[in-house]
Amino acid sequence: MLTYVTPVLAIVLLGAALRRMRSVPDGLFPAMEWFSFYVAFPALLFVGAARLKLSAADALDLSLAALLPTLLLTAVVLLALRAAPRLPGPSRSSVVQGAVRPSSYFGLAVAALLFPPETTAMVMLVLAICLPVVNVIAVVALAWWGSGDASARGIARALARNPIILATLAGLLFNLSGLPLPVPLAAALDILADAALALGLLCVGGGLQFQRDHLRPVLLGATSALKLLALPVLAVLVCRWLDASAPVTTAACFYAALPTASNAYIMARQMGGDAPLMASLVTWQTLLAAATVPLAMQLPRCLA
Repeated sequence: MLTYVTPVLAIVLLGAALRRMRSVPDGLFPAMEWFSFYVAFPALLFVGAARLKLSAADALDLSLAALLPTLLLTAVVLLALRAAPRLPGPSRSSVVQGAVRPSSYFGLAVAALLFPPETTAMVMLVLAICLPVVNVIAVVALAWWGSGDASARGIARALARNPIILATLAGLLFNLSGLPLPVPLAAALDILADAALALGLLCVGGGLQFQRDHLRPVLLGATSALKLLALPVLAVLVCRWLDASAPVTTAACFYAALPTASNAYIMARQMGGDAPLMASLVTWQTLLAAATVPLAMQLPRCLA
């Protein structure tokens, strides 16, 4: 599996190298981040969700197999944070994001190389199901502990403006409507979607930060262990409890093993979270994923 993770990591490292080249314009990566977050990636999510075709049984099993571990881990993180009263609020929001949000760019790029089309479709479905939920968790955490509006109206406003949530829900609703996607619209969205993964991975690399002063080993290690190791174990155990099919178990475990989302840093910066901590979490989880994702994909067999 390392064969399929390596080219994705190579694009990420290319982004890191380009960000540090003096000949690259200063405004390039902020523009790429904006276009990726607000245009290309929402197009990918909408068209992917609109085209999903899976059985109701698999969809239900996959929903439970992905959401239950995520919600359980969120509860564990919140309980752990209660035991750390001195931890600043912005850092708490970054821990929550780092423990539950997946890197969709990384996941879709690796899945397209690694899995057959039906399993890749399941990975797309689990992202479509879970992205709205984990983004709601992230936005609420940032509104509560960051510098955003923590009122119910402020949280609702932040959720209503999140392009990832809006695009995924719109795609699922269009899918449920049974209407065909108009060919010209589908072609235009496909062009944007094709650009999304490359741009997204370059932006992931551009956001990597290796400054030693941003490192907080305890927070970094604990949060990364929860995301990269504990969450996949929970996903496999839930799949065993559900007696889920092998493709469902594979997709759920793969989703759970993904490193934290690169745009978590952008959200932390925009909504008053701990952006330096979030940058460290994104950096080290992305690099560690080259080893932990192949390891996590052995869990279904080891825990059988």
